[in-house]
Amino acid sequence: MRLNPCWLLSLSLAVLSMQCSPSSPTQPDGIVSGVTRDLADVRARQIEDLQYDLSFSLPEKSDEPITATIRIDGKLRHADTSLILDFRQPVENIQSVRANGREIPIRWEADHLIIPSSDITPGSNTFTISFTAGDGSLNRSSDYLYTLLVPDRASTVFPCFDQPDLKARYRLTLGMPLDWEASGNGGIDSTWQAENRKYVTFANTKPFSTYVFGFAAGRFQVKTARRRGRTMRMLYRETNAAKVTANTNAIFDLHAQSVAWMEEYTGIGMPFGKMDFVLIPGFQYGGMEHIGNIFYRESSLMLEPDASENRKLGRARLIAHETAHMWFGNLVTMSWFNDVWLKEVFANFMAAKIVNPSFPNVNHDLNFLWSHLPSAYSEDRSRGSHPIQQDLDNLKDAGTLYGRIIYQKAPVVMRQLEVKLGEAAFREGLSEYLQRFAYGNATWDDLIQILDRRTTDDLATWSEAWVKRAGMPTYRTDVDWKGGRLDVSLEARNTTVDGLHWDQQTQVAILYTADSYEIKPLSIQGKRSQLPAMTSKPEPRAILPNASEMSYGHFALDKEGRSFLIDRAYQFPDPLLRATAYWSLYEEVLSGEFPPALLMNFASVGREKDPLNQERLLSYYEELFWQYLKPVERGYYQQENSDKLWAYLESGKYQDIQSSLWSTYQQTALDPVHQRRLYRIWTGEDTIPHLTLSENRRISLATSLAIYMPDEAGTIMVREMERIENPDQRERFAFLLPTLSPDFSERKTFFDNLKDPANRAKEPWVGAGLRLLHHPLRSETAIAFIEPALEMMPEIQETGDIFFPRQWATATLSGHQSKEAARIVQRFMNGNPDLSYRLRNKIWMAADPLLRASEMEAVKRLQRSDRMDN
Repeated sequence: MRLNPCWLLSLSLAVLSMQCSPSSPTQPDGIVSGVTRDLADVRARQIEDLQYDLSFSLPEKSDEPITATIRIDGKLRHADTSLILDFRQPVENIQSVRANGREIPIRWEADHLIIPSSDITPGSNTFTISFTAGDGSLNRSSDYLYTLLVPDRASTVFPCFDQPDLKARYRLTLGMPLDWEASGNGGIDSTWQAENRKYVTFANTKPFSTYVFGFAAGRFQVKTARRRGRTMRMLYRETNAAKVTANTNAIFDLHAQSVAWMEEYTGIGMPFGKMDFVLIPGFQYGGMEHIGNIFYRESSLMLEPDASENRKLGRARLIAHETAHMWFGNLVTMSWFNDVWLKEVFANFMAAKIVNPSFPNVNHDLNFLWSHLPSAYSEDRSRGSHPIQQDLDNLKDAGTLYGRIIYQKAPVVMRQLEVKLGEAAFREGLSEYLQRFAYGNATWDDLIQILDRRTTDDLATWSEAWVKRAGMPTYRTDVDWKGGRLDVSLEARNTTVDGLHWDQQTQVAILYTADSYEIKPLSIQGKRSQLPAMTSKPEPRAILPNASEMSYGHFALDKEGRSFLIDRAYQFPDPLLRATAYWSLYEEVLSGEFPPALLMNFASVGREKDPLNQERLLSYYEELFWQYLKPVERGYYQQENSDKLWAYLESGKYQDIQSSLWSTYQQTALDPVHQRRLYRIWTGEDTIPHLTLSENRRISLATSLAIYMPDEAGTIMVREMERIENPDQRERFAFLLPTLSPDFSERKTFFDNLKDPANRAKEPWVGAGLRLLHHPLRSETAIAFIEPALEMMPEIQETGDIFFPRQWATATLSGHQSKEAARIVQRFMNGNPDLSYRLRNKIWMAADPLLRASEMEAVKRLQRSDRMDN
């Protein structure tokens, strides 16, 4: 930990000056908004044995204030400097402060509540604060609310020491309307009623960090079940009783299986005992790992009856991810948020292991590839690439650290690390790590030191390249075939900025025909890596150097290899080999090696047999269709491909992906014949083959039709609003209505209203609204919203949750591919050099498809010009 003596001296002098002045103090030297690393280190040295006793009075009306009290007990190792708490609310929200039984003046500066050294003593101290809770992170709706405090938002709700390495025990009491239900971190200790109100006290917890404190309360329904000796509760708002019944047992079972697997793998019992989960409509994330009290987006767990195997696998993986956090993140927590990736990588890594036994028919290596590599590449190949472990000076910026490099690249890196050590040594090292730092904090370097003792490899250097440096490797394949002797080598075309190579394990596929090939392991080390020479072999038709689910980097293909893969890849008997071929070809398109139109017919599910591959091909088809094909090209392909998609739906041969087929058909049906079919399905005159038109699907269909058929949009919107039964869905649709209007002025009013943070409270709704505003069919008018949206990015970071800045930028740019849109982004970035580099990264990541699409068009123009000159 770092301690700045000069800062500490200036702070002490400032506090002394404050104590001598009867007037309101000016901002003390060294006190700034947020939690700096220096402040965090000073407090970690000063404070121990924290206990928070919290009480909130929750009113029935969402616009009424929430009054609260907190009692903070803790031991101070010394009392020669002031104690600085975090409370990111106006000073008017603090009613009183008592220190060790005596009321003291309220001293608040730059989002901090200051307890002078004269009011504290070495050893045990007690502070009691009456306050009005901040609304920003309470996510209040008309009849329910929930907290969401990651990474540094606890201090927006209540005064605390809002840093991950000051863990505390929590005891919580909630007062609420009689018909509300609630869930907190601890088990329910007692309930009682008084003055027409219900009160619930949750039992004291084991120590954990502020960002995983959480409660939810409101008009929820409750299911209780017992699995493997543990009682679990599920709070939910879904009103479709059949859907609840169909999903409940699976949800409880998946949680129980995940807990049992983690206990067996780590050798450590469930660290916090209690297990509740709360299903929330429009929740900002897929899930959030509050201690004993996991929150989920309701639609992620309450699946439709005909959900695909991939959707069920996704639900299982999400539950396993959040459950794994009870060990990785909650039991052992990163010391500082620069290592926030550490808890996420292990949650993702363990989730991939946990779901395997429950889905024996799934190719899990294939699933790992599609779950991680495309998403990781989408950020790592962009101008916004950054290291897995990032520098962080102030926790107020911690939300900008999150992204796909953390969630998707890091598990690939961890899988490479497991291969280096071997599964047994890796597991032993993780168990030692969890036991040594249980209920405490640790760093990535702490873990590397533990693992380094179990291998002869230089893990520190390996970590420097993969974890602490930005970027991804690129490779060229060199092939020499003479007289039956085959030599294959990979040359690294780049290094990290300081010359480190990304050493890794891969597999090289040597392809002779579609069903005749060899797969050879290759350890990539340094600049050039060579396969052992092979003799008496025919000349290969192609070399696929990344034929592994954990190969990471751009492995360039030559012209002959691309042609062979386009013609033959779907015939390979191994689905993982087919997947790496599809993935390589798509990367070649994005690299500008050949036109995206060449892949349109290739991206057809009809020739692919594995449902995971089929779903990825559908995803590629939509991305190519909207992002990389120009309107005239879409017109050429859309009727033929819509006919194919409808034929696949009618055939009933693709039950595992029927829902995805329908989604792609709906999202790309530009031909009037197919649009009228969609309209008849929406009205009930026609049906979706082998699929139920659920309320969710019907609402989604209505939004597509409103864009496809602007002249009928008004009628469609009114009728759909009348048909929606679920009140939460009705509220969401009402929010989106202006974005579906054919009147540009109404859409502009919707966007202008988003400048008020109160109208951005439902972040998933906002993201959906922006995507509708910027639908590719509206891109010519929606271009007016790009620059104002980018100008709002600093405020979006300040007021939104951790994923919102990237989601805001992505939704804003999602429907654009024009040179003009690309110029707007470039102009904004050039004209705002003072924009924080992390926000710049988010914009570059979001803009990457737009920039690539505009560059592809420039290449096409150049090629056309060359042909004309010749």
